[in-house]
Amino acid sequence: MFTENTEQTVGKFKVDNAKMTADNVDVFYGDKQAIFDVSLDLGQNEVLSMIGPSGCGKSTFLRCLNRMNDTIEICKMTGDIKLEGLDIYKGGLNPVQLRARVGMVFQKPNPFPKSIYDNVAYGPRIHGLVNRRSELDEIVQTALEKASLWNEVKDRLDQPATGMSGGQQQRLCIARAIAVSPEVILMDEPCSALDPIATAKIEELIAELSQNYSIAIVTHSMQQAARVSNRTAYFHLGKLIEVGKTQDIFTSPRHKLTEDYITGRFG
Repeated sequence: MFTENTEQTVGKFKVDNAKMTADNVDVFYGDKQAIFDVSLDLGQNEVLSMIGPSGCGKSTFLRCLNRMNDTIEICKMTGDIKLEGLDIYKGGLNPVQLRARVGMVFQKPNPFPKSIYDNVAYGPRIHGLVNRRSELDEIVQTALEKASLWNEVKDRLDQPATGMSGGQQQRLCIARAIAVSPEVILMDEPCSALDPIATAKIEELIAELSQNYSIAIVTHSMQQAARVSNRTAYFHLGKLIEVGKTQDIFTSPRHKLTEDYITGRFG
């Protein structure tokens, strides 16, 4: 029997080994409310997919997790979001420190107009993580290896990153994010601009990275969510409708709205 109540989230939104916790989050753009009372945990070393129709609030919620919405003047958030128990808005952690711990990969690859090397080295330099060039070289190589890119670019590190293919640029952005040793990686539709081959490489990379990082991914591809994530959260009109193990969400959803979306009745 499906539930059609949209006032309460269906499923277990709390986890025992939470890396990040969000409780009673509301987000407003001026007078318009975009997120309604969302509570959701991201577990240690888990991949959490957020799915739902365009405009349902999933990207807005994702951006709250590393305060990217702070850059939007009319945006206001209420509620609590914590990283390992530390409130990221009220706990004395400034946005620069936070984004070193909670990295972000965007929908469209956005390499800096610098060399491949300098793209990856940028974060460690500005955060003062290295003292010697040899240390920086090691960090750059390790990040590129983790992003499955080192063998493709090791002989052209001084060439412009903008000359890489789209899939390579996205993996470079992932390498740039992990070069500062974050704990969490946020991905906002990281494969939407990529071809199927590049998408498959990113998905393989997500599986590998989840051994060391907690990952939250927004995706419009339900097939991708099914392939890469441990848990899936379904958003609708700014509300978190249902959350659960990915297999359960796609094979036996408990909410009528979730079932309608995954079967293609709307969205």
